[in-house]
Amino acid sequence: MIKLYVMNGAQQGQSYALKGVKTTLGRSSDNDVQIKDDHISRKHLGIIARGHRCFIVDLGSTNGTLLNGEKIEPGKEFEVGEGSPIVVGKTIICLGEALPAGEMYSADFLARTKEIELEDGDDMGEEPRPMTHFKNMEFLYKVSMVLMGSLDVNEIFQKIMDHMFDLLKRIDRAAILLTDHKTGKLRQIISRSKYETGKSKLNYSRTIVNRVIQDGKPVMMPDTSQESPQNLSDSMEQVRSVMCVPLISKSETRGVIYVDSLSAPHGFRREDLYLLTALSSSAAISIENALLYSSNEARFKAIFDHMTSGVVVFEVVGEGEDFVVKDLNRAAQRIEGIDVRESMDKRVSEVFPDFNEPDLLEVFKRVWKTGKSEQHLVTLNENEKRPRWREYRVYQLPSGEIVAIFDDVTEKKEAELRQVALQEQLFASQKMESIGALAGGMAHNFRNILQAISGNVEYIETISPEKIEVEELAQGVHSSIERGVDLINDLLHFSKRGEEPQIADLDLADVILKTYDIVRRVFDRKIEIEMKLEKDLFVKGNHSLLSQVFMNCFTNARDAMPDGGKLLIEAKMSGDKVVAIVSDTGHGMDKETLSKIFDPFFTLKEVGMGTGLGLSTARGIVEQHNGSIHVASALGKGTQVKILFPRIEKGKIKKIEPNSQVINGTGQKVLIVDDERNVLEALTSLIKSLGYQTISVDRPTEAIKNYTKWAPDLVLMDRSMPEMDGVACIKRIMDMDPNSKIIVISGYNESGENGIDESVKSNIKGYITKPCGMKELSRALFDALH
Repeated sequence: MIKLYVMNGAQQGQSYALKGVKTTLGRSSDNDVQIKDDHISRKHLGIIARGHRCFIVDLGSTNGTLLNGEKIEPGKEFEVGEGSPIVVGKTIICLGEALPAGEMYSADFLARTKEIELEDGDDMGEEPRPMTHFKNMEFLYKVSMVLMGSLDVNEIFQKIMDHMFDLLKRIDRAAILLTDHKTGKLRQIISRSKYETGKSKLNYSRTIVNRVIQDGKPVMMPDTSQESPQNLSDSMEQVRSVMCVPLISKSETRGVIYVDSLSAPHGFRREDLYLLTALSSSAAISIENALLYSSNEARFKAIFDHMTSGVVVFEVVGEGEDFVVKDLNRAAQRIEGIDVRESMDKRVSEVFPDFNEPDLLEVFKRVWKTGKSEQHLVTLNENEKRPRWREYRVYQLPSGEIVAIFDDVTEKKEAELRQVALQEQLFASQKMESIGALAGGMAHNFRNILQAISGNVEYIETISPEKIEVEELAQGVHSSIERGVDLINDLLHFSKRGEEPQIADLDLADVILKTYDIVRRVFDRKIEIEMKLEKDLFVKGNHSLLSQVFMNCFTNARDAMPDGGKLLIEAKMSGDKVVAIVSDTGHGMDKETLSKIFDPFFTLKEVGMGTGLGLSTARGIVEQHNGSIHVASALGKGTQVKILFPRIEKGKIKKIEPNSQVINGTGQKVLIVDDERNVLEALTSLIKSLGYQTISVDRPTEAIKNYTKWAPDLVLMDRSMPEMDGVACIKRIMDMDPNSKIIVISGYNESGENGIDESVKSNIKGYITKPCGMKELSRALFDALH
């Protein structure tokens, strides 16, 4: 229910319920609300209620009606807000559902208004001024609105001055003085004079000002000529009237408002002092708040500019379709390399063109619509060599503006990526170490098996030299043995456990041609092969290893074209590089598969058709030759393998020597030591067929005994055996006979499995890696004996 509240006047504190659509107010008793105020007309005001809205109409009153400090036009309806002050005569009323609160209706304010009324007619020697009360109320209302609506201290000072000079016509000069809370000194903040247009300071009465500050009470001198000379200073010689009121906030005097009149005595009435005193209370609070705000604003501005994080404030354009830069701190300018003068009031796309890439604008729009903050890590210039990372926290301010706080985390992100790379590298190293250990053990055992097979097959060939079926069978076995050896070498090269290859100057075109000659017989006729090889493509490398690389590439290309296609093999010079390209028109690979092709044991071939070591071994060999290998592929479009090697000037090309012939012995005695019985028997049969006498033992202790008894010309010693390994056995034999001749034969490479002590290595006459054929074995025996 809407009520009428009397805030000030003879019936102060009373309230009346508005029962009808229209309520009349006036001095006469026939009104709905009777106000006993001689300045109110008999029928003064009409109040109209329409739902929850209220309207007032002045009924042609003599003294008029003020709404919010403005006189309303008689006979015309004006809508009234809840709690808005309405002045009728000398009474202040308001309308609303509840009693309003606030500075306008504080007890202090109403008490001062009452005092002014009580003093009305006390002219202090001047003629009464009609309607002064209404003007005072209007003045206080306007000033209060200014004070409540601003935190700009300079604006507050200027507005106070404007309204004082507007209302108190006899003011000649005015000043606002504040006490510095740090030094305690009084400082003149603003001054004004009717007679001076400049900004020179006012020469005020320090005696009066000091008294007001000390006592905290207002002082008025209507006529300085009537004052005792000891109460006046020299600065008061030309001053006739003075008012000075304290600015009190939190029970402490912060300064004063000082006004004077130079020409006429009795320039100010007591009413004016009450008015100035009423003003000073609100002014003191507002000045205190403004100064505090100014101080805090300066503090926050300092924090804003000295933050290490970048901060940008954006104003929203329309319904969030764009954002305009309104402020940014020094860190934002430093991080993004922009200037605040060139950025203000520009659209975000102009100042931060990279924002579209990570969809930051969409984040801004969501935050603006939902009011919920978001945090994002974004990558800028992702396609550049060195991308940049930013961590953004986006908020909405109470004003509706969007603020983005961000940090350049590029170095942190790069450090994290380096850490991940190191962890992956460590993991890969550990994996390679495990694979290497596995490969070494497999190689030893596998080579022993192949040695037994190879030795027995070659022995069969020696005893059945004219049987064609034996020769054909032997060739198939030897081919299988070579494939087994290749698999072992793949594993050892992949795990970097193989021996260092012999490097020579090679023509890469020659390597490719010889490799192609080997594989072309097994290519389907439906595959078209085209060769484009330039001449004199010289590189440093190992012919066998490089041939293995291209063998893998050709084989993979063939397997990718089961229904036919085209294989293009190119080799050319490109600057200081020799480039070989193997392209096929096969089924190709997707991105996920392409990312795994160099992983060990990864294969798309059926079980038994591939080991998954081809490309991983190929990459290891290429990198061993200081080269690089790159693979590009797309589903349904084929695959291209590009291999680059450092180019060298034409040198002396090392020709591959053909295998030497078998060299037979002349009855020399050979002691054969190997713990693998099958290997031992196969070696014994081979060496006997070469024309040597043999004694074979499967334990090192037996070898030592037989060496003393039999005194062999040569010892063929296995390296890895139980009870006592071959190296320890060799040391024992060399202690007994420093002139002993010993050859080591092993499933391990010479550098593998703990190596060989240099004192032993310098005295052995040869090292054979299993499996070895008759020609290699005969050459080793011959060289050691001669």
